[in-house]
Amino acid sequence: MKKYLAIGHHGPVDPAEGTRAAKDALTWIPEQLGNGFLDCLYSMKGGGRMLVANAASEDELRAKLAASPDVEREWQITELVDGLGVIRDYLASLS
Repeated sequence: MKKYLAIGHHGPVDPAEGTRAAKDALTWIPEQLGNGFLDCLYSMKGGGRMLVANAASEDELRAKLAASPDVEREWQITELVDGLGVIRDYLASLS
């Protein structure tokens, strides 16, 4: 499994769609935190969302996010790697 940072934003949301998504999210988010798909999830003022998720690939992550009960949003996804490992590899490359 790889770890990803996903940051997404959406435009104006129809109130009925927003209400449906919010109610469904109250079940979906705890399930995803519990099964290990999500490490964390935060909402940002202005309609943004930030999450750290575990998936085999970026395509798998995008598919899972698209199937979520959330409103449609544009996601920017970055693969995360172990910070200490990167530092150790850098130091080893100098030797």
